[in-house]
Formats: sequence, structure tokens, C-alpha cells
Amino acid sequence: MSKLPARPPKVLMLLTSDFVTARYEALRARAPDLEIVTELGPQADPDITALFAFKLPAGIAPRLPNLQLAASVGAGADGLLAAPDLPAHVRVTRAVEPGLGLSMAQFVALQVLRQFRSLPIMERQHAAGEWKRLPVPDARQVTVGIMGLGSIGGVVADVVAALGFKVIGWTRSDARAARVPVFVGEAGMAAFLGRSDFLVCLLPGTPQTARLLDRSRLAMLPPGSFVINVARGGILVEDDLLALVNEGHLSGAALDVFATEPLPPDSPLWRHPRLLVTPHIAAQPSVGPVVEQFIENLRRLANGQPLLDEVDRLVGY
Repeated sequence: MSKLPARPPKVLMLLTSDFVTARYEALRARAPDLEIVTELGPQADPDITALFAFKLPAGIAPRLPNLQLAASVGAGADGLLAAPDLPAHVRVTRAVEPGLGLSMAQFVALQVLRQFRSLPIMERQHAAGEWKRLPVPDARQVTVGIMGLGSIGGVVADVVAALGFKVIGWTRSDARAARVPVFVGEAGMAAFLGRSDFLVCLLPGTPQTARLLDRSRLAMLPPGSFVINVARGGILVEDDLLALVNEGHLSGAALDVFATEPLPPDSPLWRHPRLLVTPHIAAQPSVGPVVEQFIENLRRLANGQPLLDEVDRLVGY
């Protein structure tokens, strides 16, 4: 376990959800000598040098004149980077856990297999007491397209391929090392989407990926395709997806992330017969490793060492 610096910094944690609160409680237990505050008054606090949070509302950073580190409690740092007033010199990190890729792969495989093997139909037959055998499809004839081949996407690609599916990948700006065919950038978008019977979005949430999956791009998918979004809600235009499902071009979707979270009870995405809504639970970094990573980065920051999983603020990940 990492040790805190000789003079532990003062940390601000914004308890915006139960997800963050669990990490706050774990950090207090693991580092009882660390001064942690959860509320910020109207005046500046020059003693706070580190932030451990999921989101950073506008107006907070200017009251932290000596802030050096903004650490995300989650796998994505977009909630911190979205702050318009976070100074350029503040270093940003995201939570990374080795088991996160496998957890995400389990969830994605669950959604692919649920649709591929007609589980919703079989569940309706079960409820109706209807004995009707369904044809068993051939996974070798089905292509799963994965958008985003980072540390998580690569694991997802391997697991889905091991289930017998053809797998292809797309990245926004570079051809990452992968064991599947890779399409790159806008030039490769149409070819990638046109081959994807299942589309899995694992892209980071950045200004460049915002509203990337709109009607024009979703319409490039083959008729009957199925969409799985486990990345960030702002990447997918929900109204465009819903329209294409209702028109019959898409067979449905499994959505774990949304433009507004929690998803409002009156959203048309709820209870749609061809959609599955889950509450942003596809994969979550375990509390213990995330807290240990934060403590280690506090130590590294104090000693002038490279930080673990630092985000390139120019690209957003």
C-alpha cells in the first residue's frame, strides 16, 4: 500500500452520488490523517491542492487557487474536463483497474448474446407457456463492431471473438494494436458501420465524440442491427436512435449510459419493447484499487514523479 506524503494535502471531494460517497468513506478509512472536505464555501480555499470527484461544476476551480490534481473517481475523466474554468496547469487522472475490462466484456457479451440468441422472445414464450423452438443462428456469420479499442475495448474484442463472432474495431485517430481488423477516423467510418451487425460504443466522452452517433451514422448500419452503448450518453443521439428503432431500421438497443443521468422516468426509452435500459452499471472500478491509486498519486505528486493514468487534456483520455 502507498503511503501519504509527510504533510498530507487537503482534498476536496464533491459527493454528487452514492458512487462517489462510497469512495469517500473508503478514503477516510484508508487514510484517516488525510484532511478531506466535502463542501466549499464562497471564499477561496488556498489549502486544497487535490480534488477527488466525478464531476466538477463551473465555479469550483476558481476557488481553489493552489489546485494541482483533479482525480476522477471513475474510469472516464470527462466529468472533470468538462469544467470550463479548470486551469490548464491542473493535472487530471482517471481511475484504472485491471479487472475493469473483463467486467465490461462480461456485460457487452451478455447484451450481444441476449439479442443474438433471442432471449427476450424465449422469456415471453415462457410467460405464455408456449413451446416453440427457435432457429439457432451462426455467430460466424455475425459481425460485432467495437468503437474504441483502448485498454477496455481490447479486452471486450477478445472476449466477443472467443464467443465465435467476427469482430472489427474503429478508432478515432490512430490504429491501435489489436487482434481484429481496425478502421480509422472519418475515412473508415462508413465501411466500419456498414459491416457491424452489432455496434458496441466504448469511446471516451470528448468534444470530438459528442453526438458522433447521430441519425446519419446510425443509418449506415445494416438493417436489423443492434446498438450497445456502454461509453457515454452524449456520444449517441438518443432521439435519432429511437426513430430508427421505431422505423424498423434498427432491431433495438441496450443502453447503459444517457445524456441525462439518472434517466428521467418519463423518457420514451423506458419500457420500449425493443430497448433495454440499465442504470450505468456495465462496469465500475472497485472502490479499493481506486482509492489506493489516488493515494499513490498524492505521493507521486509530492515527490515530483509521473502520475498513474494521467489524462492527456488535449485529447481527453
